[in-house]
Amino acid sequence: FERFGIPGKTLLGSDSHTPTGGAIGMLAIGAGGLDVALAIAGEPLYIKMPQVVGVRLTGRLRPGVSAKDAALEMLRRHSVRGGLGKVFEYFGEGLASLNIRDRSTITNMGAEMGATTSIFPSDEMVRDFFEREGRGRDWVGLTADGNADYDSLEEIDLSELEPLAALPDMPDKVRPVSELRNVKVDQVFIGSCTNASYTDFVKAARILGGRCANENVSFVAAPGSRQIFLELLRDGVIAKLVESGARIMECGCGACVGIGQAPQTNGVSLRTSNRNFKGRSGTLESSIYLCSPEVAAASAITCYITAPSAVCDCSVH
Repeated sequence: FERFGIPGKTLLGSDSHTPTGGAIGMLAIGAGGLDVALAIAGEPLYIKMPQVVGVRLTGRLRPGVSAKDAALEMLRRHSVRGGLGKVFEYFGEGLASLNIRDRSTITNMGAEMGATTSIFPSDEMVRDFFEREGRGRDWVGLTADGNADYDSLEEIDLSELEPLAALPDMPDKVRPVSELRNVKVDQVFIGSCTNASYTDFVKAARILGGRCANENVSFVAAPGSRQIFLELLRDGVIAKLVESGARIMECGCGACVGIGQAPQTNGVSLRTSNRNFKGRSGTLESSIYLCSPEVAAASAITCYITAPSAVCDCSVH
C-alpha cells in the first residue's frame, strides 16, 4: 500500500497476505496464481458472497500492548477457520489510536482466520499517510454509513488487551505472555509482512534501550521494504539494533518461510511473523511462537518470553 494501494479499489494478489492492503480502505483479496493470471487477462473473479462482520474498536492500547495483540485476540476468538467466507470490517472510536501500520498488522493477520479479507475505513489517518507518501491525489475518503447493516457484530476494547503470544504450531493457540514467562527462547526474529514497519523497529529499539540481547539469543531483524530500511538507516535505528546484537536481513519473506535464519534443531524461536506451522521456519523440530515487536525485544534481553513492562517503563515510549 506504500506504492500501489488506492482506497475503494479492488486488489487481487497471488499472496495470501494481500489483505494487508485493507488498512487503507481497499478491498484486497488473496487468490491463486491462476485466478490472478485470468484477472490480468480481463476475466472476472467469482467468489461466494461473504458475510460481513463488523468489529467495533473502543478504547486505546495501553503502553506495551500493540495491534499485534488485537490481531491475536481475534484469532483466539475465531480460530484459523472462523473467518472462512467472511469479511471483517473494523470501525469505532478506537480507530483514532491506530496508525496505518497498526491497521496493516490487523488486516494482515486476518488471513490467518481464513477471512476473505479485512478492511478499515479510509479516514483522516489514511489521508495523512497518503500525503506523507507523496500520493495525496490518490486518497479517497470512505467510511461505512452510520446505519450500516452487518451479518454479525462484535467489539474489542483495546484498553483491556494485554500482551499475547501464539503457541506452536498454530496462530490461534493464543495465551497471555504472563503465562509463558518460563519459556526459554533461542532465537528472536522481528520482521515479516506483519510487523516490519518503521514504528515496529523504533518501539523495539526503545525497549532495548541500548542493552544487548542475551548472549544465548540469536537476534534477527528484517525491515519490510526498501523505503522503511532507508528511513531506519537515516534515523539511526538500524545502528541501535545492531549495537544491541541484531543481525539485519534483506527485505523479503526470508526467515518467515524458512529462507535463512532457520532455528536450531529443537530450538524455540519467538517471531513477529503471522504463521508458526510446523516446519515452516525451515526446521521441522523447532517450536515457533508469535508475538508483537515489543514482546520480541523484551524477550531478546531476558532469553525468556517476557512482557515489555518487565524490562522497561513502556509509558515513556
